[in-house]
Amino acid sequence: MVALVLIICCCAAGVEAMRWLACIKQTFRELKVEALAMYYAIRHPNTPWSGRLLLIFILLYAASPIDIIPDFIPVFGMLDDIVIIAAGLWLARRLVPDAVMDECREKARTINFEGGLIRSFFKD
Repeated sequence: MVALVLIICCCAAGVEAMRWLACIKQTFRELKVEALAMYYAIRHPNTPWSGRLLLIFILLYAASPIDIIPDFIPVFGMLDDIVIIAAGLWLARRLVPDAVMDECREKARTINFEGGLIRSFFKD
């Protein structure tokens, strides 16, 4: 959701093609850090149980083949996924304390991806 908003802002500002591409790359880098920070927030001991439960539900809903509205319905099939996941992430972000999110974002920014992303999850 954040990525989409930033891409639209770049387009609306009339950013030239190369800067627009750089803007999109930066947006997706920030999105990767934010997703990794949410993962660390699930594992953080000071995260409230309601935030953890909601983040786990969002992760399971995103990975699940079962949808509220089937994906073969042209517009609404994908739209329900986008709305539910975006609303869930927004609510989860409100439930997790700012100090915990700041700590998790810092950990996500400084992680060493040596050996690949999957191996980096199992280092700590």
